[in-house]
Amino acid sequence: MDVVQSEKEESPLKKIKRALTNKDETLSHWLNQTQLKQLEKELDADAYFASIIKDKEIVLGYPFFKKLITQAGKLPPTSITSELKNIENLTAIHMLGYTANLNDFTNNAAGSGFFSIAPDRDGNVRRAPIVASYNDQIYPSLALETARLYLLEDSIQLHTETVGSVKTITHVSLGKLQIPTDAQGQILIPYLGKRRHFPYISATEVLNSAKPIPDLESAIVIIGTSAIGLADLRPTPVQASFPGVEIQANILHGILHPETIAYIPDWTEGATILWLVFLGILMTLIYPLLSPITLVLSGTGLLLTTFATNYWLWAAHNINLPVVMSLLLIMAVSSIYVVHYLLRENRDRRQIHDMFGQYVPLEHINKLIENPAEINTHGEKREMTVLFSDLRNFTTLSEPLTTRELKTFLNQYLTPITKIIFENHGTIDKYVGDMVMAFWGAPLHHPEHAYQAVKAALQMQQKITEMQDEFARLGLKSVAAGIGIHTGEMNVGDMGSDYRRAYTVLGDAVNLGSRLEGLTKYYDVKILVSEDTKEQCPDIVFRYIDYVRVKGKQDAIKIYEPVATKGQLSNKALEHLDAHKTAFQYYLNADWDKASKAFNTLYKSTSEPLYQIYLKRIKDRPTIAPQDWNPVYTHTEK
Repeated sequence: MDVVQSEKEESPLKKIKRALTNKDETLSHWLNQTQLKQLEKELDADAYFASIIKDKEIVLGYPFFKKLITQAGKLPPTSITSELKNIENLTAIHMLGYTANLNDFTNNAAGSGFFSIAPDRDGNVRRAPIVASYNDQIYPSLALETARLYLLEDSIQLHTETVGSVKTITHVSLGKLQIPTDAQGQILIPYLGKRRHFPYISATEVLNSAKPIPDLESAIVIIGTSAIGLADLRPTPVQASFPGVEIQANILHGILHPETIAYIPDWTEGATILWLVFLGILMTLIYPLLSPITLVLSGTGLLLTTFATNYWLWAAHNINLPVVMSLLLIMAVSSIYVVHYLLRENRDRRQIHDMFGQYVPLEHINKLIENPAEINTHGEKREMTVLFSDLRNFTTLSEPLTTRELKTFLNQYLTPITKIIFENHGTIDKYVGDMVMAFWGAPLHHPEHAYQAVKAALQMQQKITEMQDEFARLGLKSVAAGIGIHTGEMNVGDMGSDYRRAYTVLGDAVNLGSRLEGLTKYYDVKILVSEDTKEQCPDIVFRYIDYVRVKGKQDAIKIYEPVATKGQLSNKALEHLDAHKTAFQYYLNADWDKASKAFNTLYKSTSEPLYQIYLKRIKDRPTIAPQDWNPVYTHTEK
C-alpha cells in the first residue's frame, strides 16, 4: 500500500452519541449496554481493517523524513539482517523522522516499508533508496519488502565493504537474487516507459465488482493514487507528470529483475579520474599537431566516442558512469585550443603582414597567410635571384632639385618600379636613396625566379624610357638606370639586431649581383646578368658582353645583356645579334684582325661604347700566342 494510515478513524457510533447529547437524549434510551458494545465493535473500521489484513500478504507503506519531525506511531521490526554491529559509519541515508501506520495495522500486516523518494537537484526523480537507516536500524523500502514477501524470503541481507574508515553498501540480496546499489543503498530507477506501462485498475471497479477480477490473480498489486488532485505526481526523465505509485512499480520490477538496474560500481571515481587524465594527456599531445578544422572534428569525435561508450556501458552492461565531466573537459580543452589557434592565426597574420607588407605584393601576403608553414624567418640557404637597380649620376641629377622636388622625383620613379617588381612576384629588400634591391624565390618559392627577375628588369627599363617626359618636367634630362642580376645560393631570413630587423638576403651571390650593377656603367649597358641567370631564362634573348673577374672575386664569370623576349626582335635586330656574336667569337679565338674589323663595323653602325672598349683592348693587347690567350678581364674597381 503506497499510502500511510497513521490516524484513527472516528466511529460512527461516537458521532451519534455526540449528536444525541446535544439534544438531551442518550443512546442508552434506545439500546442496552450489550447492544451498544456489540454495535461499537461492528462499527470500528480500524479494527475491521486490522482484522482483514491479518495473515494476508499485505505490505504497508510509510514515509521517512530527513528532518527531525515528531514521530507518529511505531516503526515495524526490520526484515534486514547484516553483520554490522553499529551503523554510525555506514554510508546509508540516515533518516531523522517518520510517520508510521497505526500499531494494529503494523502488527497485523505481513510487512512494512518506507516509500520516501527524494528528487535530484533538477527536480526529476531518477533514483530511489531501497534501504535507509533510522535510530541504529536499517529498514527496507516498500518495494524491497514487497519483493521479499513475493519471493517467500524470511529476511533481506545487507552487504557492505570497508572503504577507509567507513562502511559502504555494495548490494542487498534476497536469497540468490542480488540487487546492486550505490554506496548509500540507492538504485537508479529502471523506468520501463511512460505512465500506464503497468495495468491500472480503478478502486471503484474493484469495490463494485460482484465477481473476482482475473487480473488480480497471482499478481502484485500496489494501491496508491494517480489522480492529479491527490498530489502524488512526480517529474521524471521519462515524463513530466508521473504517478508516484507507478514509480514504486518500476522500482519493484527492477528489484525482481536486477539485470535491468544500471548501477554505479565502486571503482567509478577511480575510473573517472583515470579517464579524465587520459583525455587530458591525449588532447594535449594531439591537439597542437592539428589544424583548426581537424581539431574541431577530433573534438567532436571524442565527444561522440565518450557519449557512445557511456551509453554502451549503460545499455549493454548496466554500468552507470558519470559522463558530464568528460564531456565538459573535452569541450573546454577543445574550445581553449580553438581559441588559441584563432588568436595565433590572427597574430601570425599580423606578423606576416607587418613583416612582408612593404616587401611583397598583396597576393604573396595572402598565400603566406594561407600557408604560414612555408615561411622560415629564422634563416635558410636557398637558390634565389637578386636584382640591384641604381640611377646613373644620381648625385649630379639631384643637385639642382629642392628637397620637395627630390621627394617627388623619387616617388614618381620608385612607385612604378616597385609595382613592376611586385607584378613579377619579386620581394623588395630595401631602398637606399635611388637604389632598389629586390630578390626572387623568397619568402615564397618560385620555380622561375631568374626569368621573373630578368623580365622585371626589361619592364623597368621600358618604364624609365616612358617616364622621360615626366622627369623632364622636373628639370631632369636623360634619366637612366643600371640593373645587375645574379642567380645563386643566398642566405635569407629575418636578420638584424634586437632594435631593428628586416627580412633580407646575404651572401657572395648577393654581392656579385651588386658588382654586376656597377659594371653596367663600365660597359654602358642597361642590364647585366650572370651566366647562372641566363641559363634559367630560355625564353629570353641575350647577347654576350664579357668574361670577367669582378673586384674581390677569384672566379671569373661570363656576363650577358638581356635584349628582349623571344619573338619580339625584328630581322634587323637579329642580324645585328649575329654580327655581335661573330665579332666576339673572333675575339675569344684571338683572331685579332677579324675581331677588329667586326667590332669596328659594329661601332660604326651603332656607336655603342661597348665596341670601343674591345677595339681598345685589341689595340693595347700584348703579343700573345692564340694558345696562351686568356679572355678573362679583371676589374679593379667596383
